Amino acid sequence: MNAETPRLERPAAVYRLWAEDGTLLYIGSAYNPEERAKAHRHKEWGHLVARQADDWHATREHAYDAEIRAIVREKPAHNLVGTPRHTGPAVRGQAQREAADARWRVAIAALRDGASEEDARQAGGWAEVEYLEASGVMPTHAAKLRALMSTGGTPDSKNMSLPGYYNGKLTWEMGLGEFRQAYAAGVRGDMYPPPQRMHLLGE
Repeated sequence: MNAETPRLERPAAVYRLWAEDGTLLYIGSAYNPEERAKAHRHKEWGHLVARQADDWHATREHAYDAEIRAIVREKPAHNLVGTPRHTGPAVRGQAQREAADARWRVAIAALRDGASEEDARQAGGWAEVEYLEASGVMPTHAAKLRALMSTGGTPDSKNMSLPGYYNGKLTWEMGLGEFRQAYAAGVRGDMYPPPQRMHLLGE
């Protein structure tokens, strides 16, 4: 499809799921509402669904807009999007970034205090877990990370390349000349030097 070929719009529906007693359980939108509704059967309230109604719209965008308005207006029992309980991807993403930042700060502080790399990883991992738990934004994810840490794992351990040492100094603390020397000597622990350093090093 080239840039001048118009995209074909597909109709989509806003679907509503009710319980036998008339309680509105859920409002969603989908191209195939029947298939989407089947997925809700696996949720804790799925067995309560007794009736479904579909309201069709010309495009997915129109259906999504109608869905959000309906959720706010009709207040279904099990929706999060459009309600005060919904944190949204932006909020969750920010919490994850801040938790990861806490992990790195604690891990690097542990290295500076003479901890081994593994001990630093563990300290950083627990800092990430505790930050997420304190935020209250992602309780399920935080619980999974806590379980991982409790069994000796570390969040993103394979990608958590801690700063290396060269002549007694952490690579993050080096000037460009020192960093070049450490890089040439094979000190690769620090995979995230400032972007300008990576550019000058030809990475």
